[in-house]
Amino acid sequence: MEYYDNGDRPGEETAAAPEKRPDVNQPNGTAIASMVCGILGLLLLCCCIAFPLSIILGVAAIVLAILSKKDSPFCGYAIAGLILGIFALLLGVAEFLYLMAVNMLVRDPSWAAVFDEIMEEYSNSGSFPVE
Repeated sequence: MEYYDNGDRPGEETAAAPEKRPDVNQPNGTAIASMVCGILGLLLLCCCIAFPLSIILGVAAIVLAILSKKDSPFCGYAIAGLILGIFALLLGVAEFLYLMAVNMLVRDPSWAAVFDEIMEEYSNSGSFPVE
């Protein structure tokens, strides 16, 4: 027996063609934009001074993922954008807090002796070029 796409057999009459259901998990442009924003947000975390852009792109990825839902379940791109956006947002805030803590330690006079000792060790080892 031969296989036909519409399920009909040769010689049989059909009243109407079967209705095609739309694919509910079909990606849309908003979901893809969400994923791209999430990826760029995570990549910008590698640059120490680009954490504000990472936070902004993380929020944009989350918002775009939510907007892409449109009364249907999330597609794979929207889920990826949502997860990457959350990571970019959280890691961007964590990097900001880390840099603020380091800045406070560097400006604290009680830590000056520790930083001077570290710089002296590096200059004596020859692996840190000091002019």
